[in-house]
Amino acid sequence: MSADAPRLVVMIAGSRWENTRGTDHRLAEALAKRASVLWVDPPTPIFGPAASGRPPLRPGYALDGIKPGMLRLRVAAPPGFTKPVLRDVVKALVGRAIRATLRELPFEHCATILLSPREVFPVGIGGRKILHVTDDWVAGSAMMGLSQQAVSSTLHSNIDEADTVCIVSPSLGALITDRNPGCVPVILPNGCLSSSGSGQRSNSGAAPERRAVAALVGQLNERLDLDLLDQLVASGVEIEVIGPRRERDPQVRRRLDTFLASEGVSWLGEIDEGDAFARMQTAAVGITPYADTVFNRASFPIKTLDYLAAGMQVVSTDLPSARWLNSEWVNIADSATNFVHMVRQALAAQEPDQFVAARRSFASQHTWDARATQLMAMIDKGD
Repeated sequence: MSADAPRLVVMIAGSRWENTRGTDHRLAEALAKRASVLWVDPPTPIFGPAASGRPPLRPGYALDGIKPGMLRLRVAAPPGFTKPVLRDVVKALVGRAIRATLRELPFEHCATILLSPREVFPVGIGGRKILHVTDDWVAGSAMMGLSQQAVSSTLHSNIDEADTVCIVSPSLGALITDRNPGCVPVILPNGCLSSSGSGQRSNSGAAPERRAVAALVGQLNERLDLDLLDQLVASGVEIEVIGPRRERDPQVRRRLDTFLASEGVSWLGEIDEGDAFARMQTAAVGITPYADTVFNRASFPIKTLDYLAAGMQVVSTDLPSARWLNSEWVNIADSATNFVHMVRQALAAQEPDQFVAARRSFASQHTWDARATQLMAMIDKGD
């Protein structure tokens, strides 16, 4: 292969390309501006309930172009492939498909980035191996419908195999060092959308008028503090909810039913990312109402930075990731009463335009492009 061949990053994703966009999607798109990206879907069942609604796939594997600089690899798997008997077989199938694909492509493979609690680094493909831990996968295994023992064992193996381990928050450090005391993880937080050129202006050049609503953006599931949301509703705060429901717990399902049907709450479901960002630009305050759990304390909610990129005021529960940002523009509530007070105060505020600009300026330091630059520096350091 020519030394001048363009570089390729293999990204073993935690979700399929058509799934709700998360860390893996946004990081892949930012990386594609710097190298070609081979996005590897989780194995796709060839038939059965889990295959319903998926793009058709014959036995074997398929390679498709999805965006400029990005290819998608889908590998067929039998139903029940997450069970112990079939798990190793399917991992071998995925590895074989990746190796075969790399032989066909005119690129120099420089790195494999693994962002999945289920998959392992494939053998025999070379390049840098980077494990990017996006959540406390062990603590959240039940919420993801996975075996905690299998997730823990897979994580342990991947930490030992990786050249570099990245974590989205400092709180995840113990998850890594408990399994490999000699491993020093690198913090690579989640990023945000770029606000450049996205600000809406009226014919007079003024910023759009903010609606007196609190915006809650993102997946609706067990991570939310539903008691806190109920208190916001009871206080008369209008809430606009944007995002899909992903709850598994029946009690959480009932609570969400009640919350979303409450007076003053409007639920738009999952909408286009551009449309969601446009609505965020006209809402007064964005909220990150996460419950105090082990899983949440290790997380880095994407929504918080996206709110800032949209110029919104932000109120968050007391998460280590919110404190890590160390920003005057993120209001951190230490109690439910304080959270409600901060939201109501934000809704009543008459802010100068420079505050909006300052939030966007802060967010511009934390874009996905900035994270991809940091990641490519790690890859280049190992070349």
